[in-house]
Amino acid sequence: MTVLLTLVALLSLLSFLLKCSFFPRGWTAVAALALALAVRLAIPWLVRQPAGLVADWTSTPGRMLDGAVCIVLEAVLMMAFCFGRPSGRLRLLSLYPGLLVFPAACWGWDQLLFARPGIHFDRFAWIAALVTLAVAFGGSRLLARLVPDEATRLEGLFLINLFLLLLCVAATGAITF
Repeated sequence: MTVLLTLVALLSLLSFLLKCSFFPRGWTAVAALALALAVRLAIPWLVRQPAGLVADWTSTPGRMLDGAVCIVLEAVLMMAFCFGRPSGRLRLLSLYPGLLVFPAACWGWDQLLFARPGIHFDRFAWIAALVTLAVAFGGSRLLARLVPDEATRLEGLFLINLFLLLLCVAATGAITF
């Protein structure tokens, strides 16, 4: 299940980066700053929790099914953006960077935090926030520069979210059986 969660977290980060590559620099900076702030605020909260709390959450079938529903909803919204972008319809979805990246980033930093004992927690929170900010802003700008064709980025965003949708179906089947 950890491999599946890691794959979902990485794909949701890539989906976020691709979606932010359609934003102007200012909106990309705001989305990256919001993600970095969420990571900075989540790490002190995670430190105060028992070490196995997140592992318990990810091993509870009911919570995993709730997470699968959230992933499906996010993937559908991103796929709707991919269809509506060329025609200019669904302009409201142009402002939505994706919310799934927030728990995915916090889960990833939590895994790293508890894998390395003896880390100064406050320093780790600031470093994690700065790395998150750099990866979110720099990664989306790098993707926009490496893949300048908007149609190709839309197709990539669509395929990533389709794969997330298929992973959800597979995970739901693995959870219920």
